[in-house]
Amino acid sequence: MPIQQVSFQECSNQFPEIFERVLKNHEVISVCKESEQAIVILDAKEYSSLIETLYLLSNPINANRLREGISQHQQGLVREIDVKTYLD
Repeated sequence: MPIQQVSFQECSNQFPEIFERVLKNHEVISVCKESEQAIVILDAKEYSSLIETLYLLSNPINANRLREGISQHQQGLVREIDVKTYLD
């Protein structure tokens, strides 16, 4: 996911447009105030997803299980089911 960079002044002048870009296009915007000062603006759902992924991968046993499941899926060893059909 590429990060778009804007200056603090540009963000200040165009915040409504930047806000919409982040929400509609799932863009990540880096706002730089000075050469070494920056913040990142991203959609709250994207942020929550990143935090959840970090949490799930923070436990080595869980991380290995996830990697194994992904590998099995990529090899076609796992088949997807429709949960609604399964529960009915």
